[in-house]
Amino acid sequence: MTPLPIARRTTRRCSSLAAVATVLAVAACGGEQELPPEAPCVASGTGQASVVTFATFARKVEGAGVEGVDVDAIVSDGSDEAGCYKADFTSPEGIPGIDNQVSTLLPLVEELVGADNIDALLGAAITNGQLIILVTVRGVDDFVNDSCVDVAFGAGAGAPLLDGAGNYLPYQTFGWDLDTAAVSTLQRGRIEDGVLLAGPGDVELPVRVLDANFKLGIHQTRVRMNLARDDDGGGAELSGFVGGGIVVEELAKVIESFNIGEQVKGAVVPLLKTRADLAMDADGNCRQISAALRFATTPAYVIGE
Repeated sequence: MTPLPIARRTTRRCSSLAAVATVLAVAACGGEQELPPEAPCVASGTGQASVVTFATFARKVEGAGVEGVDVDAIVSDGSDEAGCYKADFTSPEGIPGIDNQVSTLLPLVEELVGADNIDALLGAAITNGQLIILVTVRGVDDFVNDSCVDVAFGAGAGAPLLDGAGNYLPYQTFGWDLDTAAVSTLQRGRIEDGVLLAGPGDVELPVRVLDANFKLGIHQTRVRMNLARDDDGGGAELSGFVGGGIVVEELAKVIESFNIGEQVKGAVVPLLKTRADLAMDADGNCRQISAALRFATTPAYVIGE
């Protein structure tokens, strides 16, 4: 199949140790208005495809706040049932309502495995092509303000080409790896002042680092990313955050399945329920823990986009 160019016109209607750290990381900001569920969203524009080339954890920035997104669209002070009695954070930019309870566990994880080791292993998995995540923004009419776009995530198939410094070359071709994970799409997103906002919705992300290879469900997923046009090639570069909730029991099973040593499992798994801050059930138990990933992409071609 011949890959379609990034600027193809579309019309549609919107209706391992590193593995543990990756899982904790891959699980819209407070007060932002969303279209009501019944509101129509019709868009005609270009599809902007890209590949993730940098990933790290949304974390606490000392003296500045906590990175991430507002998953539940509630600003909680720790005294309300809707927020599972967990206080939200404020981002370094001053945005309130940030949900990122996994950030409170990162210092412990990094103490056990080393912060530099985690980021180095994540970077190596991206560079060697083991962890290829594609992101496509569909229906872009305007890079600055657009009232209706979709955002698609999925596993990528292909072998990345690198420059002399070990960075991804832009505008290389990948395909969706549907055998690894289905493409997840957040519909009825928008671009405001050059910031891509999307969600909530469910996203299934591939996790492939060292000997780990599985799919992780992220619920109530929110996206907040800067979208910049590449003047040379006409594509889009993204940088920012993807966050949501991970079911505590599912996350615990994933961590328990890793060959990572009992010390790490024993330190991390028991704390998951104590940090759960989303999806309270009828019995008053919160079923999900909030998490966020900070990443950047480079323009690419994706077959079929």
